[in-house]
Amino acid sequence: MQTPTTSTIQEKALPKAHKSAFKTGSIASILATPTEESYLTPPTSSVPSPLATLSPNHHNYYTNHLNKAQFNSILINCSVNLLKILYTKKQPQQQPFDEKPLRLFILEILRRSKTSIQTLQLTSFYLYKLIVSKKESINLEPKKLFLGLIIVASKFNQDYNYSFRSWCKICGLNESYVANLRKIEFEILTKLNYELSLMNKKYENWCNLLLIFGYDFIKYQLIHDDKNDIIWDDMILEKIASWHLFFAHLNLDSLDAISVNFTDYFKNQLNKKVFIVDNESILKSSAGSSRKRAGSSLFNEHEQSVKKIKV
Repeated sequence: MQTPTTSTIQEKALPKAHKSAFKTGSIASILATPTEESYLTPPTSSVPSPLATLSPNHHNYYTNHLNKAQFNSILINCSVNLLKILYTKKQPQQQPFDEKPLRLFILEILRRSKTSIQTLQLTSFYLYKLIVSKKESINLEPKKLFLGLIIVASKFNQDYNYSFRSWCKICGLNESYVANLRKIEFEILTKLNYELSLMNKKYENWCNLLLIFGYDFIKYQLIHDDKNDIIWDDMILEKIASWHLFFAHLNLDSLDAISVNFTDYFKNQLNKKVFIVDNESILKSSAGSSRKRAGSSLFNEHEQSVKKIKV
């Protein structure tokens, strides 16, 4: 990752497909319904050579049982949950924010700006740094904070970036909002002490830890012969509290010294959270019982259909 200075940052051309949509309305008022795969820009080579070494911004770096759309969804969910932890710290006795409009805002910002996966991973890292920061709480609302972090992460991660005017167009804002974006960026940089670097082993460890964090909010994953399904857990308050405590005690310098491996975590989740399902066994079992009692275990009827997996 390169660190461009303010004077060397060049404006990246705004995608023509979006220009007409930016003339009027805010993000919330002109939401589209893109496919999930389009939220984040994939790595340059979407089909890497078998001899190529995959990097942490590629879903197959972690496991072959995770597709690009699911990987994107997990990273987006990580951002939302990190924001929950941050704002719960700020207002421990209150609901931190309304999740649905914030999630829609994040999805739309990522889609319109064509944000890279690496930039979102970096944004999540900055959220973690704000969580453990000993400085007074951030005064920005969640949407403005996330937008500011994406802008900062983009500038650190790549040489060519959108100008503040282009970001205003992306957000459906008047160009007079440029001054506000500058203030948001300055406040974030101040909170982060201008320490934006995340490279090499520390970057790899953070990405592995981030995906483990994301997987903890999955209720279960069913892997079939031709597809896999992820079901999200609705009961997450205790997990939010546990991860808040974990991050509070995590030594940032240890990300250089230790090795965090998602593959080891994934293996440990087999037959606990991750289930390999034999489609033929399910069909035979389903034929014998057309109804399933509400509240019973999803897997009790199909125990014989779960098989070992090669990771």
